[in-house]
Amino acid sequence: MLKMAAKPRQNNIERRSARSTQLFASAGLSILFVIVYGGCNWFTAQRGNVPTFFFEWERRIPFMPFLILPYLSIDLFFIAAPFLCLTNEELRTWAKRIVFSILVAGTCFLIFPLRFAFVRPHASGFAGGLFDWFQTLDAPYNLLPSLHATFWVFLVDLYARRTRGVWRILIMLWFVLMGLSPVFTYQHHVIDIVGGFVLAGVGFLLFRERFSSLPKSPAPNNRAASPPLTL
Repeated sequence: MLKMAAKPRQNNIERRSARSTQLFASAGLSILFVIVYGGCNWFTAQRGNVPTFFFEWERRIPFMPFLILPYLSIDLFFIAAPFLCLTNEELRTWAKRIVFSILVAGTCFLIFPLRFAFVRPHASGFAGGLFDWFQTLDAPYNLLPSLHATFWVFLVDLYARRTRGVWRILIMLWFVLMGLSPVFTYQHHVIDIVGGFVLAGVGFLLFRERFSSLPKSPAPNNRAASPPLTL
């Protein structure tokens, strides 16, 4: 009886420990991003004559201010991502990819600073309010590679594996809008997105998940902490 009573208590402790680890990873990665991204933005803003790089045909890309909502929503998916990692190995791999991407991108921002070339049209209504608020926080630098594109690739991979049924369809449709948003809200040029995809590909190659490596604690306990979304 004592052993049977102790097992649920141990499971609860393991779940709390897993949640704490996930929370620490979420907070730590978010703080690292804010420090590196914000610091590079500030440093580049002190420079003069920051160059631009874009294709002339990009001037024909329409401005779609309503996509600012999917654009900004990547932050919420990014914060929640560590809670979808089912094992310590998966969480470590996620963290390594993100840290690597932030540091490499930050280095590129400082060595090859770029600014967005076009004047963004004024947006009205709810989308305009979001744009005005966002532009007070972000500067038109930190372009190549696009961390938005890099994180987007990582997030699509994770959420596609952790969702099922209608939830997967809805989330993937939202991710399509999220993926289009940097170009159509005039936040990034096309070359920035390509650079972000390349950076994500390098992250996948360097930090691969070892699916055969299981955690020491029983797998059901880890899965209970962050079950796939099903409907």
